[in-house]
Order: sequence, then C-alpha cells, then structure tokens
Amino acid sequence: FKKIEAIEMFDIEQEAISIIKENSYYITGLLRLQLQSGKDANDENVTIFGRDFYSDATIQDKRYNGVGLGKETDFITNYSSGSFYISLKTVVEGRVFKTESDLPYFNDILRRSGDVIMKLNKKHLQEFSQEILIPELKRRFNQKIKRV
Repeated sequence: FKKIEAIEMFDIEQEAISIIKENSYYITGLLRLQLQSGKDANDENVTIFGRDFYSDATIQDKRYNGVGLGKETDFITNYSSGSFYISLKTVVEGRVFKTESDLPYFNDILRRSGDVIMKLNKKHLQEFSQEILIPELKRRFNQKIKRV
C-alpha cells in the first residue's frame, strides 16, 4: 500500500523538471562536447549556411588567430576564442529546457548554423538520462516511499 500511495503522490514530471534544473550544468557540458565534435542534434555535421566546411578565408583566419579548438578547421565547431562555449548555459522554462548564450552574436551563430546545434543528440540525451535523470528519479522515489 505504501508503494501505491507513493506512486500516487510522486509527480514524475515535476521531479524530472527539478532534476534538469539542478543539473543544467551537465547538459551544457554535453552540448559543449557535441559542438566541439562538430555534430548537431541529428548527429550530422554542423553547417554554416548549408556548407559543412569553412571557407578558405576562415581556415586561414582560424589557423592564425584561433585559440585551442579555435584552430580546428576539418569540421565546423563555431569556436574561435572560447567565448561562445563559455557563455553557454542551460535554462528550464516550464517543460522545456534549452541552452543559450547572452553573447551579442549568438543569434548570428544560430542564423548561420541553425538552432539544431543547440540541442542534444540522442547519444548525449541518453547519457544524461542514464547518468543523471533515471538514477535521481529512482533515488527521489525511494525517499518518497520511506516517508509514506
């Protein structure tokens, strides 16, 4: 009877939203990993205006002025100095979470590469679910059972 009562009292949606809020840094980190590998939410190569390669001028600029990952030219990372990646943060609004940036050129990046670059692919969503969401839901549910 305790389990039935706990199930009735346990709001899985609210708990999931709470867990996502509390672990938004983890989602942001996964998105950074995805971006630095040059992949979008569909696990396809990130593009700029439909091309999955940098222009010759951009390649030259990245090789001379890029910092760390900013020197990568084999695939598109949207990384130059690191400011964009550092500025990323994941926020929860109602039942939706999204990763965004407060940089003035953030919308330019989205216009060039599409908002598909700001969403996690299946691999990273699964990692978040297996590493954070499911274990935390289990823990919270077990706590609820103990209290009932």
